[in-house]
Amino acid sequence: MKIRIPVLVLLLAVSAPLLVSAAPPAAVVHESHAGFHGIEFPADPALPPASPASLQALADRRFGLFLHWGPVTLAGTELGWSRGEKIPAADYDQLYRRFNPAKFDADEWVRIAQAAGMRYIVLTAKHMDGFCLWDTKQTDYNIMNSPFRRDIVRELAAACRRGGLGFGVYYCIADWHHPWFPYSAAYRGVSDTVLKPTTDLERYTQYMMSQLAELVTGYGPLLCVWFDSMAGAHWPEQGQRLVPFLRALQPSILVNDRAAVAGDYVTPEERIGRYRDDRRWESCMMLGTQWAWKPDDTLKPFARVLRALLSCAGGDGNLLLNVGPTAEGLIEPRQAERLKQVGDWLARYGESIYGTRGGPYRPTSYLASTRRDHRVYLHVLRWDHDQLVLPPLPLKVLRATLLTGGAVTVRQTADALTVEVAPADRQAVDTLVRLELAESAAGLRPIALPAEITVAASVNPESAALAVDSDPDTEWSAPAGQTAGTLEVTFDRRRTIHALQLEEKSRPIRLKSWTADWWDGTRWVHLVTKEQEANYRTEFSPVTTRKLRLQILNMEQTATVAEIRVEDAGE
Repeated sequence: MKIRIPVLVLLLAVSAPLLVSAAPPAAVVHESHAGFHGIEFPADPALPPASPASLQALADRRFGLFLHWGPVTLAGTELGWSRGEKIPAADYDQLYRRFNPAKFDADEWVRIAQAAGMRYIVLTAKHMDGFCLWDTKQTDYNIMNSPFRRDIVRELAAACRRGGLGFGVYYCIADWHHPWFPYSAAYRGVSDTVLKPTTDLERYTQYMMSQLAELVTGYGPLLCVWFDSMAGAHWPEQGQRLVPFLRALQPSILVNDRAAVAGDYVTPEERIGRYRDDRRWESCMMLGTQWAWKPDDTLKPFARVLRALLSCAGGDGNLLLNVGPTAEGLIEPRQAERLKQVGDWLARYGESIYGTRGGPYRPTSYLASTRRDHRVYLHVLRWDHDQLVLPPLPLKVLRATLLTGGAVTVRQTADALTVEVAPADRQAVDTLVRLELAESAAGLRPIALPAEITVAASVNPESAALAVDSDPDTEWSAPAGQTAGTLEVTFDRRRTIHALQLEEKSRPIRLKSWTADWWDGTRWVHLVTKEQEANYRTEFSPVTTRKLRLQILNMEQTATVAEIRVEDAGE
């Protein structure tokens, strides 16, 4: 259907002043404002294609800052799951009355992002707690009714424009606070099948469209709308209506894959996406252990953050790295310093990241590669042998330079590409070699490196390899109805590991319990048993081994594993 945009813009421009009511904020929504009258919302769920220039601009930026922020920072608990679980809902809904981030400085946030080498920012305009960080006319539950009374989204959008950074907004389709949104529960341990008595999904969908229209027409142009939702799986037609609506408002806007449509790019969470050059992708990861600010949080080491960025670029994807500002509005100095460490590295070696494509070698734990024009960049993350022996490149290497300092020797034959660097010139995190080729590297096809992990399964062994193929859309599966199974993992070398994670394709989580053993050379030794929330990352005291045995003890319906993720100590 055709959308009458001029009517929408007019309505936004002439909306009455926000009415502050004594009623609880959950009940204060404004149906008479923009988006509920005079606008034909599109019913066709087909997604108009994204602008190739917009997709290329996102890929060229490579590294962005994710910001999870809101009144929950007063409690220091997680933004997504605090309301009703960590904090009673009635108390949570009053936190905004004390939210006064007086030290917030949008330009300072932009300066921190710039110092980190980041080229875009995505801010949580509305998370699933329903609180809005902009001057929305659709609900009183927003920043203008806090003691702060300043439009956070407007200030940060303007600061990004001044600083030359792209700006996007995170918008959660789920909204535990809103009376029309169906779910009555805000926490993971309670069923989401009981609906609120005030549920009105159509009115809520139009409420979302009105808010999105405010953001796009009043704060744009936006780089992206970064959707998040658990609701899309239950009501996909609602999410499907949002994307064509946004594209009509701003044809260049990008949307991710979490609105019950394929979206323009894929967003793996807290993991590195698989290599793919057929579709854009962006890994979102936390700098600490919680998306929102957490007191005395443990930050990822510099080496792990840099390796994540290199692996994303090597897989032809982006890294959106999250920081949770404090309740005062500050990005902690230690977080800013960790980001600056990455920025200092990018200031010297950014040519190997910005504006590149991933490959030609598919990333492994020891190598990431990028390419641009007539150049290929080899990021050697670990030296297991005296020399690095790679499959051959089909193009002639004219010159090799060790950008991180020192000398490099590269020998090219029909069978291999061999790289040698003296131990004194190898870097602890990344030894960076630049290869200059006789022809453009743009047309090189992906080159696979030998597998680092193999898997044997107690049942359906033919699909076992799907559990370690770096693709969460494929999975090993037991026969239908079998809720247990065993996977034996063998590494290509002895590894000292300290963390393990099992992932599954389906949501909500079906994996209830599993156990892991490690091989000490003569026998299996118990490592860890995980109950509930079983596919969350699990740390343990480091062990050195070549084998792990994973036993799924209980999984609803059928035992499956989409990905087994193992972390080496020190990563």
